[in-house]
Amino acid sequence: MARIKTLRDRLTDATAAAEQYITTITRAAEADDRELTAEERETAQERLDAAKAIHDQIAAAEGDAKLVEQLKAFNEAAGTRTTSPADASPAHGKRPKSLGHQFVESAAYDFIRQGKHHGRTGWSTGAVELQAATLTSDPASGGDLILPDYQAGILPLLFRRLTIADLFAPGTTDSNLIAYMVEQTFTNAAATVAEGAEKPESTLIFDQRTDAVKKIAHWLPVTDEMLEDVSQIRSFIDARLRLGLDLTEEDQLLNGSGLTSNIEGVLNRDGLQTALPRGTDTNADVIFKQIMAVYLNAFLMPDAIVLNPVNWQTIVLAKNAAGDYYAGGPFQMPPVPRLWGLPVVPTPAIDTGDGLVGAFRAGGQVFRRSGVTVEASNSHADFFIKNLTAIRAEKRLALAIYRPGAFGAVEDLN
Repeated sequence: MARIKTLRDRLTDATAAAEQYITTITRAAEADDRELTAEERETAQERLDAAKAIHDQIAAAEGDAKLVEQLKAFNEAAGTRTTSPADASPAHGKRPKSLGHQFVESAAYDFIRQGKHHGRTGWSTGAVELQAATLTSDPASGGDLILPDYQAGILPLLFRRLTIADLFAPGTTDSNLIAYMVEQTFTNAAATVAEGAEKPESTLIFDQRTDAVKKIAHWLPVTDEMLEDVSQIRSFIDARLRLGLDLTEEDQLLNGSGLTSNIEGVLNRDGLQTALPRGTDTNADVIFKQIMAVYLNAFLMPDAIVLNPVNWQTIVLAKNAAGDYYAGGPFQMPPVPRLWGLPVVPTPAIDTGDGLVGAFRAGGQVFRRSGVTVEASNSHADFFIKNLTAIRAEKRLALAIYRPGAFGAVEDLN
């Protein structure tokens, strides 16, 4: 069948694209001595899911073709004609004839076909009753002639890019608690000493801090019929469940309250640099002041800036007194998100008007207790007797902030 050949060609292309992408990102990760980013993993999984969906379509199409061949064999044995799928329609068993087709098959058209109109004036074929007087999309007229043009696959909703987790150093753990020692006080008593005199004593005070591993999870109910009849729905739901976890994770890493089951996000930690309001400064100016505050007080140079897209827009559209864009204007390529030499991460995960400057790699680390796990069961409530399946996804992780002073917020941005 032509459709099966087309699907096989698509599967070859999809498999090659997935293989090329995965090879590229794994080589890049090995070269940089790092793990794959969340975005790279998600894109790779989406490409694999796309190839699997096409593979499932091929299997279904081949099954349909076998059914048609079996029916044809039965009909040939019985001396009857097999109706081609192209001749059938869901409503009537055969594709309805057009009005023109009906006319040329009528007795009236035989008058013309046999040339009886030659040499006559004022001739008429006589009235012909067709299926409908006027061809419209109404079901009583030509509605069944209009066949839906179904597009393959699912058009998904779009979501923000996931970026925050990639800013922190990655880590793994086999425990449910991350504990680490933090130097609280260092009193330096070093001084010059006279010969034979008593040496001064310096003081070091440490404090143990802990961050618990927290779980993020959710589930969706799906009918058994949907899982069986739509080949790509399981992989699509799995991908969407994973995306939901990642979106919540990103919000927790920034804004989590730390209460009950919540992660304590970096913005709610004690010991951050004093938040700087914009005041009469520009957005860029107050951000630079916070960069220097982190460097001065924590002795770490920040490596990233997190901004809401609305506030990044204000910076990009800034003009001088003559009306010229500082960032190059609308007739150049969009500027690479950088400010004061540091990468800018525009994300709706941070509130409008707020920004975060930080030495993310040195100041914090995301520990993952497990990857994303997806599981399906009909054991929930009365799902067994209702032919429903619950598909659940979850992950466990912890955020350790070694140096809260490596982070500082800016406020009241425009």
